[in-house]
Amino acid sequence: MLRPLIIAGEPKLSRDIRPLYAPYSGEVLAEVAYAEPSHIQEVLEKVAEGQKAAAALPTYKRYAILNALVGWIEREGEKLARGIAQEAAKPLRYARLEVQRGWQTLSAGRDLVRQSEGEILSGDISPATEGRWVLVRRVPTGALLAITPFNFPLNLVLHKVVPAIVAGCAITLKPAPQAPLTAYALAEALLEAGWPPIALSVVMADPPLAEQLVRSNAYRLFSFTGSAGVGWHLQSIALRKKVLLELGGSAAVIVHDGLDLERAAAAIAEAAYLYAGQVCISVQRIFVQRRLYAEFIDIYRKATVSLKVGDPLSEEVHLSSLIDERSYNRVQQWLMEARMGGAQELIPPQVDSQRRIISPVLMAEVPTASALAQEEAFAPYAEIRSYDTLEEAIAGVNASPYGLQAGIYTTSEAVLKQAYRELEVGGVIHNAPPTLRLDAMPYGGVKGSGLGREGVKYAYWEYTEPKTLLW
Repeated sequence: MLRPLIIAGEPKLSRDIRPLYAPYSGEVLAEVAYAEPSHIQEVLEKVAEGQKAAAALPTYKRYAILNALVGWIEREGEKLARGIAQEAAKPLRYARLEVQRGWQTLSAGRDLVRQSEGEILSGDISPATEGRWVLVRRVPTGALLAITPFNFPLNLVLHKVVPAIVAGCAITLKPAPQAPLTAYALAEALLEAGWPPIALSVVMADPPLAEQLVRSNAYRLFSFTGSAGVGWHLQSIALRKKVLLELGGSAAVIVHDGLDLERAAAAIAEAAYLYAGQVCISVQRIFVQRRLYAEFIDIYRKATVSLKVGDPLSEEVHLSSLIDERSYNRVQQWLMEARMGGAQELIPPQVDSQRRIISPVLMAEVPTASALAQEEAFAPYAEIRSYDTLEEAIAGVNASPYGLQAGIYTTSEAVLKQAYRELEVGGVIHNAPPTLRLDAMPYGGVKGSGLGREGVKYAYWEYTEPKTLLW
């Protein structure tokens, strides 16, 4: 199967055709066309016309498009889940969950499109404007350039595409090179649903050409999900644009008091290792009150035994291959650095270098200057620390340069309120790991974790601007 570029709704071939390999099996899933400089120029030439077409769509047509996509995902859900499992090595149980969440994202957009916000204000605040009124409506900021990651090849694309449909923004999408096929399937469904072809481009592009898109003044809106280093670099060159960044982090959970320790440990272990930890809010740091520490570790060890490693198409598997060789080698290097610095391996990994599999790892006494202590692991890895006071645990969570989400287990309302006030994160999750995300809620981080918020309604606000009429 050959996947051409899509430029203004039309398939375009390229001289640069590359095979796409399944991370676990190694089989060729497709051949994918990559952009040449002429393709980038053609995309940019079409953006203004595409934006006019997107902004002109009446509400009932945008509702019909989103409603059609809801039907598409209902019909094609199992096929989509299996495709995600193959191209992204996401275990089937989690791929199915992603499809369910994609349905929720589309449904939220469909409901929102009929509730576009506006207001009428009285204009007679001075004698000069007596008898006048003020109409305020939200209008699209402009054409959207979206760059998406491999780990949620359906739902994280939808979190950019759906608000664009609601707002009326033309869409240029650059999916992750490791897992682009689901994005292409969505693009085809979007065109079939009635989205103006001129307002949609999907391009695979190497960094120099992708940066040409980011630099271009054709786009008024740039939304990126991915690594912090790449995201902040792109933000620095995305001049004269509204920039939204979702950059992940080293998510932490605090285990404080009065809870079912077995249930908590099992939930935290799965949240640390599901999909090999390749989730921006997977648990990376665990803070346990000292009096619970030894018991928690014992239960946590037992909980990891139930997590199955293997073929992502297996119904029983929780984690499989890391997405590519580069990621596998990086994780191995970071683990070695931590060991050499004196870290204790409470759960040592088993590795399969041929399939790039690393089994769950739990470390203690991780050197604070090591990469695993400072950076997002994006791997089946967690570290654990004990603490005496809540203030100590909160300080430990806040020591990270990132601040996306954190979890806290407690039965105390006072403790929960203090954690909510003082944790430097975009969201606090009570009695659950930070991996929990509801697609309708505002989602995003502080510090190194990014700018702006996703969640359909909150992204819609980011994708639009208020426009005033005084009459």
